[in-house]
Amino acid sequence: MAPINPPTWMQAGSYPARSDRLVIASLLSYPGFAVDEATPMRIRQGVKPSYTNYQLKVRAAATPNMTVIVSAGYAFIDQHDTGGVGTYVCVNDADYTLTIAAAGGAGQFRKDTIVASVYDGEYAGAANEWRLEVIQGPYAASAGATVRGTLPANAQVLADIAVGPSQTSVATGNITDVRNYTVAAGGIVPVSSSAAPTRLHPGQVVYQTDTDLFEVGQQAGTKRQVREVVRPSSSDQVSLPASPVTGAVTDFTSGQWPPVTITVPPSGMVRITVGAALVNTNTSASTAWVLWRASGALTEGGGIKNAVSTAGTRSYASRSVVRSGLTPGASLTITPQYQFSSVGTIGTVTNCSDGQLIVEPIA
Repeated sequence: MAPINPPTWMQAGSYPARSDRLVIASLLSYPGFAVDEATPMRIRQGVKPSYTNYQLKVRAAATPNMTVIVSAGYAFIDQHDTGGVGTYVCVNDADYTLTIAAAGGAGQFRKDTIVASVYDGEYAGAANEWRLEVIQGPYAASAGATVRGTLPANAQVLADIAVGPSQTSVATGNITDVRNYTVAAGGIVPVSSSAAPTRLHPGQVVYQTDTDLFEVGQQAGTKRQVREVVRPSSSDQVSLPASPVTGAVTDFTSGQWPPVTITVPPSGMVRITVGAALVNTNTSASTAWVLWRASGALTEGGGIKNAVSTAGTRSYASRSVVRSGLTPGASLTITPQYQFSSVGTIGTVTNCSDGQLIVEPIA
């Protein structure tokens, strides 16, 4: 191929619809897969992202039957009959109902596929339209052996439908969402980690919706995780109980020293620091401890591994520990605690003051 003339929107020019489609293609995201690199004019086709990604989502009927509903939305579909001839914009402006063919008998399983497909008579066939349609899959002896039917050349897959023997309705559990998303060039593409592009252009960013991670393409042809700047959360001690408990490890109340709650970052790692001014001179062996316990994403009691202490004197210290292997996205609460082996006059002989608790998500 050679330079395409006239350029789009030239006043004295006349050009085919393909030129307008190429304008759309030029503004969309790079596909990011090796298979597309032999066709450099190809783009990443897919559905337009939206809040909770509801556009062109396939769902079961309110009262499940052998139909499914496709919500309104946009799809950008590349022309695959002939490579490099641009991208079609397909719009569905309301819920659209599709009928699933009757299920087979005993031992007959199949996988039907919901697609948005484009038919352009300039390149193949006689139709000139786009459709939301069901592509029926072949029967198989088990659910695990089912495969998709033959898809149209220019199609964006929206969902797979599992159809079992003698099935009479399609429920939410029968629908697998497999939509691909696309954005304008330079935009952040939402993807699942299992279908993430492997060959991003330098600076191209994707967001993995299932792991809550960002990745960016590098000049060397590799990609790396984007390191997020995550702010620590802290809590300052307000007071010590007027009559502290003796002997037992005891929580500070939220009024004395508030706990800290964070969301575990994608790394599953947090750094926890506790410190205070500790005094216990009641006897030469009297101890004072400041500790913490964890609940939620981590269950850990206050102990030697997460504490600062003093014995028969005073200490001003802090201690940091790292905890890993936590579930990303889970809630983690760190509650400050104290422990005195014996108690003398509060404030002069026995005390825990000026405490601070810091919880830092590690990106």
